[in-house]
Amino acid sequence: MQVRHPTFDLGHAVPHWGDNVEACTVINGGAVIPPPIERYLIKVLRQAKRLLDPVADAELLDAIGVFNKQEGQHLKLHTEYLEMIQRNGYPRIRDFEAAFEADLEEFLAAKDLAWNLGYGEGFESSGVALAEGWLDGGIEALCGDRGSEPMRMWVWHLAEEFEHRRVVHDVLHRLYGPERAYELRTTVGEFARGHYGGHAGRAAAYLFEVDRASMTDDEVAASVDREMAAWLGLAEIAGERLGWIHDRDYDPGDVPAPRRYEQILAAYS
Repeated sequence: MQVRHPTFDLGHAVPHWGDNVEACTVINGGAVIPPPIERYLIKVLRQAKRLLDPVADAELLDAIGVFNKQEGQHLKLHTEYLEMIQRNGYPRIRDFEAAFEADLEEFLAAKDLAWNLGYGEGFESSGVALAEGWLDGGIEALCGDRGSEPMRMWVWHLAEEFEHRRVVHDVLHRLYGPERAYELRTTVGEFARGHYGGHAGRAAAYLFEVDRASMTDDEVAASVDREMAAWLGLAEIAGERLGWIHDRDYDPGDVPAPRRYEQILAAYS
């Protein structure tokens, strides 16, 4: 694991960055998730660090340090991405980011560390499940991308998500043991997917509302059909991987790397 500082020209990007506008819009709805959840994960792992042994857990503590720095880079660039969407005709997009952030702040205040680590692992395991689709071109093809800066940023992000895939999982196991970790993954982790997925869905619905305001009824109907195809396409790309969290012996370290994983990271190292 290492910290990288890539730059992407998001200042000249546009929200409909691929030929499949509806697929791009679905992805753009999901863009409200990374900045809040990455700030949240940094805070959760800072709490966890205080419970780890400086000697016995030295390797894991080092991994947390790199993880948090990587997440800091991710939230910085995803904030620029949201600003790009906002200034290109979607003034309320960051309201949806703020609503998600408020929920996460409430979780930090009201829930214990075990619960928040379980939520974090729900997100991290989803990144592992979707990494192959992002890195090996499935989502790029679905969006009809032609080498856009937003796609390049997402691919780099998911490569690093795959790289640090073990950190939250290993902290959860180290602090609470395999049985409690399994319980948290399959309850709180599953709640997390539905929770942040709901926020992403509401953000996407707003983006579609703006796009369709100037369409005819026939154009709206065609757009809705393409949107449904985009959601189904993403589900097909994920396949059964999102069910991995329910395997009692799930270990993200055992997941085979996407074919282009090392090549993509090497470009930014």
